[in-house]
Amino acid sequence: MDYQDFGLDPQDLETLRREVTVVVHAAANISLAQSLMESIESDTMPVIRLAKIVETFSKLNIFVHISSTFAQMHLPSGIVKETIVKVDENEPPPQEQLSSILATGHSPYTSRFITPYGHGKYLAERLLLEYQGKFPILIIRPSAISPALLDPYPLYGPDAAIPLHTVLAITISREFDFWEALDVLPHNYIFDEVPVDVVGNVSLLHMALGTTGIVHAAAQLHIPLTVREYAEKGRKYTSKEGLERLGASGRLDGKPRQLPFEFHRLLTESWRDWIFDCGRSRQLLETTGSIGLDIPHDFELLLQRRFEKLSKTLVGV
Repeated sequence: MDYQDFGLDPQDLETLRREVTVVVHAAANISLAQSLMESIESDTMPVIRLAKIVETFSKLNIFVHISSTFAQMHLPSGIVKETIVKVDENEPPPQEQLSSILATGHSPYTSRFITPYGHGKYLAERLLLEYQGKFPILIIRPSAISPALLDPYPLYGPDAAIPLHTVLAITISREFDFWEALDVLPHNYIFDEVPVDVVGNVSLLHMALGTTGIVHAAAQLHIPLTVREYAEKGRKYTSKEGLERLGASGRLDGKPRQLPFEFHRLLTESWRDWIFDCGRSRQLLETTGSIGLDIPHDFELLLQRRFEKLSKTLVGV
């Protein structure tokens, strides 16, 4: 992704310029632990490099960028609309901000986001939308990805790409208290997850409709659950031995091992009660077929299988 023209052979690139009608950019480094510079290098710069190439495509119908709801996690609690809200009304133009970050490695706005990853995604959106008028742009913002409902098969999804699984795995592997990690979150907040095949279908449907601008793919298009509901279902579908091991793994001399400060701060101070509005897809909820949003599945059974599988992965039972 760092090479000139992505390292494409000039003849191949010329063929793409003549023939390509749709471009989808979905590559990203989804680590929430990366630095601002790492996020800029992996989540911001490739989008702009690709946009510069796409600008020369003569038959392009739409450029689709898979972003993230993290791009607007500088906002206070409440409904997050399918638009861009600036971090600061007086902030410099996005290109100026990018140049400053590349020169210094820092930005005065990063602390407004819950992670540098969110800042990198925010700048990618701002910079990409500078190309409005040159080609049609669709930005899809998924919330936290969860396993598939149906396609390519039920519960498909690498654990490393599923934020909830990653957080739990880190908590257990570093011998911190699993239940303490869960309890520090406000239990009435929605833990916003969306199945990966729902994200794919939202993207394909809006591509087919010729939608431009920003579209959320979040829990409002599936089944929103609060932290409390996830905790209750996790306890319900994890074996007694598994529950005991999850608690025991985070104890030293019989006492809970507390979470590291930054992790604790993220969960208790930075996380907010966001509701990601999905109004632009509401009329599509009853669509059926291979790319429909009315995906046949047994949600409770899938959740049970998911927690059983996760328990075996984390603690072996």
